[in-house]
Amino acid sequence: MPTTSDRIAAIYQEEGQRLAALGRLLTGSIDEGEDMAHEVFIRALRASQGNPEYLQDPVWPWLRTVLVRLVIQRRRSLTRERTRLMRFFRPADERPWPEDTADVAAALCSLPPRMRACAVLHHCEDLTVAQTADVLGCSPATALVHLREARARLRMRLAEEDAVAGIARGSTNG
Repeated sequence: MPTTSDRIAAIYQEEGQRLAALGRLLTGSIDEGEDMAHEVFIRALRASQGNPEYLQDPVWPWLRTVLVRLVIQRRRSLTRERTRLMRFFRPADERPWPEDTADVAAALCSLPPRMRACAVLHHCEDLTVAQTADVLGCSPATALVHLREARARLRMRLAEEDAVAGIARGSTNG
């Protein structure tokens, strides 16, 4: 007499491709459809371990029903999660930075990512150079070089913006 595992393996060989194809049609995704089909076989194995006579021929209607129910449950679950997330979603402000810090934020964004991270961690998060280096996975000397370069670039960028703003203010007043 074949074991439960042997029976499930035989059913998998016989109906696995068909069930995966149905899963692909129901979910719209090859990967999700195959995952759902495999989940059906896992459930079949669990259900039939307690009762070897659980899966009776024809087995296809049971497999199809379980697959459809799984797809519906997953879709409902995703919809509930999306609804939960939307309750807490707030659209970003047009200007996430206060007026007086907008120039600094723009200047920071002009820096290369590692240099920007060094500057933000050291100056905004109040980490020491050694702590900054540790977070970034580099040596303290490298972090110090990034900080010096970031300060120089920020100083230049902000001076340029002040000069442009001064010219613009002067032309509107005259």
